[in-house]
Amino acid sequence: MIKLSRPYEILESTQKGDADITAWLLWFLQALDESLEQTLQRIERTLLKSTFWQTFSEVDVHEGQRKVLNRLLDGGENGFEHGISASQYQKVAKVSRATATRHLTDLLEKGCIEKLEGGGKNTRYQIKKSYR
Repeated sequence: MIKLSRPYEILESTQKGDADITAWLLWFLQALDESLEQTLQRIERTLLKSTFWQTFSEVDVHEGQRKVLNRLLDGGENGFEHGISASQYQKVAKVSRATATRHLTDLLEKGCIEKLEGGGKNTRYQIKKSYR
């Protein structure tokens, strides 16, 4: 695999060498592939988010709940890939621990989220898989 940070080195060696552009083409195709993969992941997340909000368009949620649901739907660096706990909810929504627990219970009852394995203080929640 060619390092993506070396395109100019590869291009320069191609120009000074025997004009074989194979290394540069491999680098370019690898960069293109990575870019397309990232784009497809963004599209998938956008479609997932859109489908979720269409499904729950009639459900009344608080602003803090909406913020947390969007973060869960975002996934990756901006979201909570391994679910969210009540204490994380508390920080994101800027609410008390008791309110965070009430909001999470409300979202559970509305079918927006589901509990992950485990329990007690370590209980984590994620977007319900079966809404799709």
